[in-house]
Amino acid sequence: ILAQDRFCLKALVCWKMVLGLAVRRLSSKALPSGQASLIQSVGRLTKSVANFSPSVFFEEKHFWRKANLGPFFIFLFLAPTVYRSGKDAYWNRQLRKLNTEEIISDRYDWLRLNMIQDEVETVLAGQVPQGGFVPVELGPSLPPR
Repeated sequence: ILAQDRFCLKALVCWKMVLGLAVRRLSSKALPSGQASLIQSVGRLTKSVANFSPSVFFEEKHFWRKANLGPFFIFLFLAPTVYRSGKDAYWNRQLRKLNTEEIISDRYDWLRLNMIQDEVETVLAGQVPQGGFVPVELGPSLPPR
């Protein structure tokens, strides 16, 4: 057997073992006493969210003795970061759009100016005499003899 075939065979055996363990772990089994099922815990979560009352939560006795403050303080701690990130994302998008609009506007201005320049050159080229312009001489080209 080639080395490559042995490697493939080992990989296949390992894959079967992994799948077997995953199936065994995910198969339904009885819950030990004292642990709630997923449906029951989701039901309790929805009831607690529905019954939430800020006046009861922030009452001093409940706030210091019974309330779960973790999510509240995590929210307070992360609120400025989330706000700043949202604001930065908004302005980044707006400025990128503005930059694109400015580039397009600059290209149209450049095109307009070049079109005007081409028209002027065309009109001036039409006004040139047949033999071209006679060079202007300020004096004789050769000194007198």
